[in-house]
Amino acid sequence: MSTNDIPLVAEAEAKVPPAVTRGSRMGKASRQTRGMLVSDVVLIATLLAVVAMVLVPGWIAPYSPTEFNPAVAMMPPSWEYPFGTDEFGRDILSRVIHGARPTLVVAIAGAIMGVGLGTVTGLLAGYAGGRTDEVLMRFMDALMSFPTLILATLIVVMLGSNPVNVIAAIGIVFWPRSARIARAVAQDVAQRSFIEAAWVRGESHAYILFRELLPGVLNVVVVDLSLRITYGTMLSASLSYLGIGVTPPTPAWGLMVKDGQQFIQFASWMVIWPCVAISVVAVAAVLAGERLRQILAPTERGN
Repeated sequence: MSTNDIPLVAEAEAKVPPAVTRGSRMGKASRQTRGMLVSDVVLIATLLAVVAMVLVPGWIAPYSPTEFNPAVAMMPPSWEYPFGTDEFGRDILSRVIHGARPTLVVAIAGAIMGVGLGTVTGLLAGYAGGRTDEVLMRFMDALMSFPTLILATLIVVMLGSNPVNVIAAIGIVFWPRSARIARAVAQDVAQRSFIEAAWVRGESHAYILFRELLPGVLNVVVVDLSLRITYGTMLSASLSYLGIGVTPPTPAWGLMVKDGQQFIQFASWMVIWPCVAISVVAVAAVLAGERLRQILAPTERGN
């Protein structure tokens, strides 16, 4: 080999791609894909379990949530009673399962109401602008000036303590927060050419709002709804802890925490399991919202 061939050999070696090793980027991407698949399976299983608890609690719960059995009162977790029993001998597991419906139905219905009102308000403010935007946003600011729990409590006290009014209270609390999110996106979408084209065609304001503007903010609204369900679960539990909306012996997670706190020193399972249920649902809703964000906005996956 002559000295003139050395650069050609070096150039050929430089073009050879490096071998894929176990610690390479491809290997890391594969592990990330498997990890995401496992997390999705766990998330879906959790959501299905929650749905079953809300729709068919009687099929899952091993015992009645309200039947007294003094012979097994204050029994710690065991094979027969996995979550233990309360001071009346009621099975905690059965009460947690049956407590999902009064807690989550109120939270989900309130979140849907709040996001629905907020989306319509945000679309109007973002599309109209000017004085309409100013009036609507100042009203939203006035509602947001009240602490969440205090405003919800005041509304329920004024309207009366029942599940329907609790749903209305949660919806009103979430209304201004969802409106601000929808308005921010609607203002950007309203400046695009297809909105101007619809205006030039002579389309009505209602058509432009709900056929042209709404699809542009829908992905943000769906993600916001999942987050509102998270906050609604905690707010619903807080209100039931205060004795608002749900009355004994109906099981509700917040009410179970209130009833069990006086026994927490020697029967902590009465408080722990309702708190675990609230936390699991809240975390699952947040993760579901993040997954929806990745699906609806694939260009943001790298962020």
